[in-house]
Amino acid sequence: MSEVLHSYSRQDWEELALETLSGESVDSLNEVTNDEIGIKAIYSSEDQHLINPAGIPGRAPFTRGVKRIGHKNGIWDVRALIDDSNPELANTSALNELLNGSISLFIDSEKIGIQSFTDLDKTLEDIFLNMTSIYFKPSLKGSEVAKWMIELWDKREIENSDRHGGLGVDPIGVAVQKGIQNNYVKELSEVPDFIDRNGSSRAIAIDSSFYPELGGSTSAELAYSLSVAVSYLRELEEKKLEIETIIKNMYFTYSSSCDQFMTIAKFRAARRLWSHITKECGVSSESQTQSQHAITSNKTMSKKDPWFNSFQATVAAFAAGIGGAQAITVVPFPLSDEISGEELKRRMARNTQLLLAEESHIGRVIDPAGGSWFVEELTEHLAQKSWDIFQQIESSGGITEVLKNEQKIKEVLRIRGSNHE
Repeated sequence: MSEVLHSYSRQDWEELALETLSGESVDSLNEVTNDEIGIKAIYSSEDQHLINPAGIPGRAPFTRGVKRIGHKNGIWDVRALIDDSNPELANTSALNELLNGSISLFIDSEKIGIQSFTDLDKTLEDIFLNMTSIYFKPSLKGSEVAKWMIELWDKREIENSDRHGGLGVDPIGVAVQKGIQNNYVKELSEVPDFIDRNGSSRAIAIDSSFYPELGGSTSAELAYSLSVAVSYLRELEEKKLEIETIIKNMYFTYSSSCDQFMTIAKFRAARRLWSHITKECGVSSESQTQSQHAITSNKTMSKKDPWFNSFQATVAAFAAGIGGAQAITVVPFPLSDEISGEELKRRMARNTQLLLAEESHIGRVIDPAGGSWFVEELTEHLAQKSWDIFQQIESSGGITEVLKNEQKIKEVLRIRGSNHE
């Protein structure tokens, strides 16, 4: 039997909604986010004000993704967080992660207690560095850790073409997260040498994943990341590095939360904004892409409800995957006092991604949220809000000047006070 497809109007949907609202208007369902972005209950083609604003996948402004096709083998980079309390335990966890489905490692050198080359060597013992991408979480000893990693590649005779990962140099990010002052110019002075020796690895991290813990909004997180990246560009250009070389050595880490649609819009908007900035810098279209790493936020996790924690982590990972992140880290989440065990927590975090990628196959679909009137509108508004804040930061003298003023930190960066003064 053939079925007749009926096209419903916006009014049809509104009338249907009104039946359940007990006399309230449809507008009573509207919300306003922390970013002061209005969210309506019903969207239609009338809300799409631009013609194809997102472009197409693999082409500037890369809103719809940095590649024409999906992830290789349909799976993004499953990046395991390694943050055990000493190098020996960290090594055990790293080997277990790689044996059971993780693709790369995200090393927290501070929590592990890596204080020397020997500590790093122990942490990565028996790991095939020519086959594994090693990324470092930015830390107070970021430059030293980067040197030790390069020394380890040299010692194990790893060819430049086989050196993959990220060295985690992000002095401004470390200062913001820890509420301290540091000499970021001095730390960046070593980056040209790192770039000469790091092969296919990236040297410069722009990590804003801590923003939710500081109470910052999504638009401010994006603006902050862009301002930090621009600050690094300016500083490293003065060291006679080519602009495209600097950009190719950058990678961005953003938070991913169970606010599903905002997370999707965040990764899409971030690519669009970065493409705009790099285009203005005069780089080629191919170099306007943004390398994105998503890390799930544990801000709302609870020890009292492990299964809800699992749900939130799943939604956060799903949203990052749908949003086009190239790598995702699901932070092992609290289980409960009754359910414990580091190995179990790691397995659940890892398998959350593997189930999404290998059984749900969401990595095989290119920008599945693209074309949604709601998502496109949210991406557009978020990009504009972030750009406005970015311009405020730049008009105030750039991120380093803003960080010297406690009031500016609160007003412009939208985060709580710190010890920067």
